[in-house]
Amino acid sequence: MTNQRKNNFFWKISTAFFVIFFSQTLISQTVLDSLDSEELFARARVLAFNSQRDSARQLLILAMQESPTYADIRIFYARTLAWDGMRNEARKELRTVFSQKPFNIEALLFAIDVELWDKQPTEALKICVTALRKFPNNEEFLIQKAKTLQALNREEDALVTLSILEDINRSNPEIPKIRESIKSHSIMQGIEVSEKYDGYNKYYGSNHLLTIQYNRSTYLGAIIGRLNYRNTQGRDGFQVEVDAYPLILNGIYGYVNYGFAGSASSSLFPEHRAGLEVFFKLPSSFESSFGGRYLNFGLGNDIAIYTGSLEYYYEDFWFSLRPYITSNNISFSRSLNITSRWYYGGTAEEYASMRAGTGFSPDERNYDPSNGKVYFLNAQSFGVGWQKPFGIYSLLTIGLDYTKQEVAFKLGDYVQMYSVLVGYRYKF
Repeated sequence: MTNQRKNNFFWKISTAFFVIFFSQTLISQTVLDSLDSEELFARARVLAFNSQRDSARQLLILAMQESPTYADIRIFYARTLAWDGMRNEARKELRTVFSQKPFNIEALLFAIDVELWDKQPTEALKICVTALRKFPNNEEFLIQKAKTLQALNREEDALVTLSILEDINRSNPEIPKIRESIKSHSIMQGIEVSEKYDGYNKYYGSNHLLTIQYNRSTYLGAIIGRLNYRNTQGRDGFQVEVDAYPLILNGIYGYVNYGFAGSASSSLFPEHRAGLEVFFKLPSSFESSFGGRYLNFGLGNDIAIYTGSLEYYYEDFWFSLRPYITSNNISFSRSLNITSRWYYGGTAEEYASMRAGTGFSPDERNYDPSNGKVYFLNAQSFGVGWQKPFGIYSLLTIGLDYTKQEVAFKLGDYVQMYSVLVGYRYKF
């Protein structure tokens, strides 16, 4: 085939594809143009609930152009934006709705959701108060107000709101749920026992870590006291730890840790460990932190670990990206952990989790007391977890992890580790 014939052949094929594509696009656009706003809205809802929200929004924009005062379409458009974390854009659309009808019930209810999803309960409460002035007996606004007051740790006010709701409709199914949630949240202390078992495919024996801790919530933040006992390869050791999560300012809280094991347990724990971190709430459901950890294994082996996090809340999901950077006079290492949680039960205590990590990281188990060295070992890990409350007072935690880790005495060789964690907390 000559070059001219080849060019003619490819030109004809390209033209045919272009004609087919253009015709299909023209037909699709013609079909859309023939649909009214109600039909576009119906199709957009199907797409949105099937996780095709970009396509849904394209149809909703067409529907709003055809019916600019159709509030339900604009509210649903705002809802898809909020689902994808675009809370400010959702608020802008709601302001358009309110300019047309200031007391649109669906828009007010959704506006409360937007503020609660964006961790802005104070703003949500303002909307609740405004709505209830206009609709004092509306059960949905009373429910939202009770939930918002609970989010603000104003449990007594939330119970008063529930009492008002009971006077209106004692059989409302949300009342016992919120009461139980408030009762559970108001429990200020608990005792937890957990056991973690590590098994290796070669070289090492099993490793057991038993933890007993007492936690107490205060208005200044949570405080946790912890006793750790480790048994590995015939050796035993104890460590005492204290954690605190002080509230610094609105949207800012801290993490403070100190642990002591002493020289008798220094082959299994650092003699001293400390941690300090500050967490900041950011716009659009983000949170960030920065801080560090300090490990002292004696014999001049001090290790400083710099860390931070970037966290994001999306609907019932939470995602966290946390790097670790370690530097001492021996080496420099980096590691990265990614964690996600799905809060499927509607409470902060009920979730399924997944975790993955990679990179060089100093581990307490990598300390060799015979030569006073801390090994920086390459490792990759993956884990899943589950936490479930049973009633108000009991909480069960289960975790499974797999780790592929470099061997301290044979660098370049790897050992596989399987870990199981089971914990039970009793709150009172």
